[in-house]
Amino acid sequence: MILVSGGSGMAGSFIVRELQARGHTVRILARANSEQTAKELGAEVALGDLADPESLRRAARGTSGIVHAACTFSLPRIDVAAMEALLDAWERGPFVFVSSIEVYGLAQTLPVDEGHPLAPDYSGYAWGKIACELLLSASATARGCYDFSILRPGHIWGPHPRCWKTLEGKGAPVAQGLPVVLPGATEAEWSTYGDAWVDARDLAWAAAECLERPLGNAANTIGGHFIWHELYAELIRLTGSQSAIEHRPLDEVPEGDLPFPRWFYAQTWRFSGERLRKRIGFHPARHWKETLADLVALGAQPV
Repeated sequence: MILVSGGSGMAGSFIVRELQARGHTVRILARANSEQTAKELGAEVALGDLADPESLRRAARGTSGIVHAACTFSLPRIDVAAMEALLDAWERGPFVFVSSIEVYGLAQTLPVDEGHPLAPDYSGYAWGKIACELLLSASATARGCYDFSILRPGHIWGPHPRCWKTLEGKGAPVAQGLPVVLPGATEAEWSTYGDAWVDARDLAWAAAECLERPLGNAANTIGGHFIWHELYAELIRLTGSQSAIEHRPLDEVPEGDLPFPRWFYAQTWRFSGERLRKRIGFHPARHWKETLADLVALGAQPV
């Protein structure tokens, strides 16, 4: 029995399906409002909440492995307390934690590999992920075993309704046919601005594989990289939007028109995925344009 926290969510649901395809029985930690979604995945359901440590301990009892994918995103102290509770109940088997490349903060060197300094002051989210990683590593050391893995994905995309809602929010100007204003005074400048991503289905494969072949440390989980201009251009094409992309110097980009602060779009992030490739043979199966097309097609379906 494998416990998947957040198994009714976007990334977690793909992890559940991957584990089931490999013959594992799965228990999903889910809140009451997600119980039906979790049941539809054909898994056992343990009702609980990250803010209720005892519910996490109950959910973890009797399991032979844990994949911890749930996160509040905005309440890091609750996330850390939840990790402590799961580790208290971790009896046997491997433990896989879905962290984030945000733990590195702004890139000091490129490409960013696992030896890059961590940046707990970058954001509350980063602080929480780093604290959880340290707790897991310390617990494994105290147990005298290293059957754990820390996966650090970039932006996670996949054909799932929750991901579509997030994309709709990030692509609000596109949905409204409004101009998308991105930083970069010249093409030579804006063509360097981008970030890393991974398809949720590829992340699920990595999580399941790490249950069978634990890393004993952290590894970047990168499906590839994208340029912000190309991402929005493809989203405009796929949705048939009338939006146009404009580029301006950073200080002339309006704040609030895009989901992230304007400086976020003026960064060159490149990450090395060599460790995961060498350790478990991680070879992402999808290009970001394929995943985006799957996602837009899902959003176009009638509800």
